[in-house]
Amino acid sequence: MADFIVLQHKDNDKKMVWGGKTLKAAPEYTIKSLQNDLKSVGVATGTADGDFGGKTRKAVKLFQWACANATAYAKNNSNITRTVKSAISVTGKLDKATSDELKTWVSNKQITTGDLVIVAFSEFGKIEKSSGFKKIASTSVLENEIIISSGALQLLKDLNSQAKAKKVTIRINQAFRVHGVKVTGAVVPPASKSQHLIGHAIDCNIVDGDNWNNIKTFKNNKASDNAKKLIKKLKELSYRWGGDFTKVDTPHFDKKLSSTEFSYDAKFFFNQRMVSESQAIPKKTIPKEA
Repeated sequence: MADFIVLQHKDNDKKMVWGGKTLKAAPEYTIKSLQNDLKSVGVATGTADGDFGGKTRKAVKLFQWACANATAYAKNNSNITRTVKSAISVTGKLDKATSDELKTWVSNKQITTGDLVIVAFSEFGKIEKSSGFKKIASTSVLENEIIISSGALQLLKDLNSQAKAKKVTIRINQAFRVHGVKVTGAVVPPASKSQHLIGHAIDCNIVDGDNWNNIKTFKNNKASDNAKKLIKKLKELSYRWGGDFTKVDTPHFDKKLSSTEFSYDAKFFFNQRMVSESQAIPKKTIPKEA
C-alpha cells in the first residue's frame, strides 16, 4: 500500500502536484475526490476542479472544526447528537486523521450542521418577546419561540434568573440574525461580524415597572437601580453589555466569541446554513428552577 499523501493548498490534479510535490502518478485520492467528499458533507459548493485553492482549504478547515467541535450532525432531515468528538487539528491540510474521518462521514451520509436551538418563551418565567420581536423566516420556528446558539443558551438562563432575583422582566427584541436580512430598529449600525449572526447575542429592554430601561433611559441617567444591578451581575458572569461599547448599544448582551478567531467563521457558516438550507433545529426545554 502506498504511503498516505497529505493534500494541501496549491496542490493541483492537472499539474500533477500532490503533497506539495510533482509526482509521476496520481494518488488514489485526488483533489477532485476530496472536493466531491467535502460537498457531500456540506462544507463546499461549486464544481470539483482539482485545484486545492483557498476555497478548498477553507472547506477542509470547516470540516476539521466540525469534527473537533460540533455537537451534532444532520442526516435524513434530523439533528443527531454526536457522542464522540474527534481530536483533529484545524490546519486546512488533509492529513490521515482528517481523511479517515471524512470517509466515515461520507459513508454514513452525515452532513455538518450548526448549534442553533429553538426555545419557547414560555420556558422562561421572566423573559418575554417584545411587541417588535420578529421571528426568522423559518417554518420550523413558531411565533413564540426564539433561536439562539446552544453555546449562548446560558445567557438566557442567567438573564431569566437575574430578572427573577431583581424583580424585573426581560423583553427580547432580537436574538439570532439571518445574514443579509435588513435590520430595523437597531440602536447602532449592525456590525459586519455581529455576535447576533452566530446566535451569541440578544437585544432586550429591562422592564422595571413603568421604566423600560431603553437607550433613552440610560442616556438620560434614568435607569432603575434594579436594571443596573442586573447588568452588574451579568457582567460579573462574564457577559458583555452594549452600554460599555464605543458605539453605545444598551439593549445588547452577548457571550462574545472573538470575530478574529476561525471558530467565529465556522459558527457563522454552520449556523447561517442551518436556516438557509432548512436543516433541523432542535427544540430545547429549560429545567425549572427550584
